[in-house]
Amino acid sequence: MRAADFPGNLVDMAEPLSGLARCPVVVAPMAGGPSTTGLVVAASAAGALAFLAAGYRTAAVLLSASASPPAVPLHELLRDVAAVTGLPLIAAGAIMSRQDVRDVLAAGAVAVQCGTAFLRCPESGAQPLHKAALADPAFTGTAVTRAFTGRPARGLVNRFMLDHPDAPAAYPEVHFATRPLRAAAAAAGDTGRINLWAGEGYRAATERPAAEIVELLSGGPASG
Repeated sequence: MRAADFPGNLVDMAEPLSGLARCPVVVAPMAGGPSTTGLVVAASAAGALAFLAAGYRTAAVLLSASASPPAVPLHELLRDVAAVTGLPLIAAGAIMSRQDVRDVLAAGAVAVQCGTAFLRCPESGAQPLHKAALADPAFTGTAVTRAFTGRPARGLVNRFMLDHPDAPAAYPEVHFATRPLRAAAAAAGDTGRINLWAGEGYRAATERPAAEIVELLSGGPASG
């Protein structure tokens, strides 16, 4: 099984996906970029076995109107995508609790993908500075930005994001340009100048071990 990752703002996906036609793929949008019905149609035509429907709990918050293509809430996205494909749908976006899992399964997903729910767990590779920021009341929200890498991704709103609301769509050039700045900021413990990736449900992230989080999400023993 191979997974392919593509920007959510490409209009014609047939050509980029054509080289994967002989390989079963699960197609996901690039981090921060929403899934679209056009993307799923192209994925299906290329032979995908499933589709990762990545949406948001609410309409996307953008630091700049050009930071990312428009997004729709996850439940609307599942409905729209299901209308154009028979592929199994994997739901992603602000899934932090057992109830969230139940809701998207009821909306037509066959499985879920969680990211932020595991960011603070001991097994996570996130920096301690990053983990601490997720629980820091000084960070009051998230937004989609291109400031750190040149491609859209959601993170905790900090000084660097606010200082560069119109960062260009230039990955990996922006990524390489900001990498030494981010490294220096991390070494200095400066959360205002590092990328603090996080989904909308970041406040619900806990320090529980990954196995316990899986149980909570699936309704296992730890959830009761």
